[in-house]
Amino acid sequence: MTSRNAQDAWRTTKERSLNVPYRLAARYGVPPFVSSVYWRAETAYWRARAAMAGDAVETTVAGETVRFGVSTVAEYRRATTFGGERDLIATLLSTLDGTETVWDVGACVGTYTCFVANALTSGQVVGFEPEAVNRSRLRSNLETTAPAERWTVSPIALADENGTTILASETVEAGGGHHYLAPDGVGRTVETRRGEDLLDDGFAPPDVVKIDVQGAELFVLQGLGELLDTVESISLEVHSEKCRRYGTTAEEVEAFLRAAGYTLTHLGGPADRRSGVYFVHAHR
Repeated sequence: MTSRNAQDAWRTTKERSLNVPYRLAARYGVPPFVSSVYWRAETAYWRARAAMAGDAVETTVAGETVRFGVSTVAEYRRATTFGGERDLIATLLSTLDGTETVWDVGACVGTYTCFVANALTSGQVVGFEPEAVNRSRLRSNLETTAPAERWTVSPIALADENGTTILASETVEAGGGHHYLAPDGVGRTVETRRGEDLLDDGFAPPDVVKIDVQGAELFVLQGLGELLDTVESISLEVHSEKCRRYGTTAEEVEAFLRAAGYTLTHLGGPADRRSGVYFVHAHR
């Protein structure tokens, strides 16, 4: 194991260890007041760390170092723990030779986009982020990370139909990632597009795709249409519980990918305490 890989593995182990109390609580049951006390203590801990960090955090994954702006606790946690997704980021970076066009669907503040932009030499990454607060931070993080020709930011929400819908938000602070498409919900109106139709607007077809869309994974994949014939790999966060919002299942997502000719490698769940989600690397 190289020194770089060893460091990444140590960080992942550390992130998992920090969340042992949650795992034990879920397995054995803990009185509500105990969980409440722990939650308050953890919240205070992260607030203190975020306050000490100042307005930016520099962090490294798989040899790529990125500086993320920090204005909220959510941003600080995302910039330092990556939501438990360090291994998935490293896997995506390992597929790149620097010349690819990468689509980051559900880019948030750039946890993946910035590392990809930093790793590219002649390719380009497109960060699709329909939530305005996160999109603003995504752009500013990219501006301090890579030359402008290496990246593009788009407000479009990729889906299986062209049109508009409502983007509902469980949180509106920068770094919050729990936004989802809800036609009958309350939120902001956003544009939806099929990925394959974006080529008519001048977008370059992707070689690599990353998807994190809070349960709408199947709709994004269906919207890519014939583009999938040339997409080499897909890094996918499958929300097995949130899929139900859209009347789909994780099994349908996997079946769709296999039918499109991909081999699936399961990468387990996030290193943090989140449940109902797991990672898949689809490759040819």
